Amino acid sequence: MKNLLIIFISILCFYSCTPKGYTIEGKVNNKALNGTTIFLKERINRVWTSIDSTVIENQKFIFKGVSDSAKIAYIAYEFPTENRIRQPFILKNGQLTVSIDTTNFMIFDGTDQNDLLQTYQNVKITFSNKAEELFKEQNDSSNSVEKRLSITKELESLNKEEIQLDIKYSTENVNTLVGTHIFMNSFFAITTAEKESIVALMNDETKKVRRISEIIGDLATEKRVAVGSMYTDFTLANFSGDSISLSDFVGKSDYILIDFWASWCGPCIQSFPELKKLYNNYKGVRFDILGVSLDENKEAWIGAIKSHELTWNHITDLRGWKCEGSRTYAVNSIPNTVLINKEGKIVGRNLSFIEIEKILNKKETSKQ
Repeated sequence: MKNLLIIFISILCFYSCTPKGYTIEGKVNNKALNGTTIFLKERINRVWTSIDSTVIENQKFIFKGVSDSAKIAYIAYEFPTENRIRQPFILKNGQLTVSIDTTNFMIFDGTDQNDLLQTYQNVKITFSNKAEELFKEQNDSSNSVEKRLSITKELESLNKEEIQLDIKYSTENVNTLVGTHIFMNSFFAITTAEKESIVALMNDETKKVRRISEIIGDLATEKRVAVGSMYTDFTLANFSGDSISLSDFVGKSDYILIDFWASWCGPCIQSFPELKKLYNNYKGVRFDILGVSLDENKEAWIGAIKSHELTWNHITDLRGWKCEGSRTYAVNSIPNTVLINKEGKIVGRNLSFIEIEKILNKKETSKQ
């Protein structure tokens, strides 16, 4: 009887000590955020859903709820208007604090996994800040050509270093929420061989995550359309409804660039000025672009083409991420590009504009 009483008390203590929900207490350093609606969100298979929302008051906010399991969630808001701020963290029952600095960067504290993710985010923000400084220098017209070339090399080196960081965290933390999250958000910059080495470390549970299974499924396609392979054809419609094939363009110019994009993709829109500059400088027998949209709304697609004055050819099947063109080339993030030479060989994927220009100039030099 005494033993039963001890067991009962132990069970009662366990359940009374187990957190029955989560509390997220937030502090904001920027007074201008007072009155802003802030969201607790989740992203599943590219679809954003709101878990909760509140309003920042007196530079503070709080979320309370119950989570059925530990998961990646996001604190999200817009500041200024239409500038979307989203930062991930591990949502689980218990106490968590977050502070938002004047640059909109968030610092989470509360669990070992959040500490790990925070360490990663801290390093990532240093890369982002450094790249932003270099881009400003690169666009400074007072800098010499030599200086700009030096900055370009520094940017390329910084990008490679950042990719290695993603690989390191994905590998060392495989089969955890943090490792899986990092892999799913950085795999597009990792080579097929590097992805395969990380996948080989995954357990069955991780491989069953829908996004992970999609990435794994695309590995065979990636090999078929990797750099050095011959291009694979596909056919889609232009906005007049005419069927257009990639093969209609291959061989007509020295290089054809497939640009996968969408009207709703912010980074795609940001890339247009440089893409237009590249096109205007080299279009004709040397270079052409075929835009492949992952839009689902025809009006939005055509509207974006017109408003941004994208004068090259455009095609789509309005099926979003299921677009035949994107599936043919294992495109899982946009903007995404594939560069094909006159002989039909894939010579580059997701190259920087500087790298593309080097290839175009090399071709021109070889002709002289």
